Amino acid sequence: MNENERGDRSAEGGSGSGVGWHARALTRIKQGNSKSTAAPSSFDPGASDLVFLLCVQSKGAGDGFACALLCNDDTTLTDAAAGEGNEENVDRDNNNKLGVVQSHHPHLRRVVAVDAFGRVLELSKEDYEVFEREMRDVKELPKPQEFMGQWRVKRAITCLPFYKVDIFPGRRSSSSSSKRVEEGEEREEKVTATVYGWNANTDELERETVGRTRLPGSLQRLIGLGMEGRDGYNRTIERDEEVIGKVMALGGLK
Repeated sequence: MNENERGDRSAEGGSGSGVGWHARALTRIKQGNSKSTAAPSSFDPGASDLVFLLCVQSKGAGDGFACALLCNDDTTLTDAAAGEGNEENVDRDNNNKLGVVQSHHPHLRRVVAVDAFGRVLELSKEDYEVFEREMRDVKELPKPQEFMGQWRVKRAITCLPFYKVDIFPGRRSSSSSSKRVEEGEEREEKVTATVYGWNANTDELERETVGRTRLPGSLQRLIGLGMEGRDGYNRTIERDEEVIGKVMALGGLK
């Protein structure tokens, strides 16, 4: 990712900001506290597992996959991606299709991120809650009526990428929202937000859009978090096409 796009993102991040989640996930792998999926065959999510997808769309950039989040409420775990020394903390149940091991907890939700390399990474509860909060706020934003529904950031240059956020109903619902579904209310629909020319260092819009002159903070932050999934990535680097293909298919993009 370009340094101007990246902005100032320390691996530590601010309190409750979620900033640095990607670096923290990679650090846990290096420390042996979690492990990226060893084989694409162990990563077999269902459609209801996908909750967030970010793609950066520009001419000649392919699918532009940046990051995805998947959440599974099943509390059974597997050692599909277990590292050495984790045997005592893992429930060996093959029902887990997200492919990442976490320590057993009776009320644990498995949440994983797939980054631009196709690595499947464990996301901490605290970091996921930040994503969840921003997704919830983005869903409430009004839809721009101009520019084909895009938010357009004011930039001095042209022909910039489009940053497309898809938020899916998935399994991220709380117990209260789960109850609403059980009572027969309509299931949530996918929400899409597209930003032209997103940049971590500016949020000024080209012109007033649905009464706003700046990109809504929740959308600015959510894209920033998602773009961490592209840290260190460029198109010359080989990625795990099978894992990314499975995610894109769940999002209806392949």
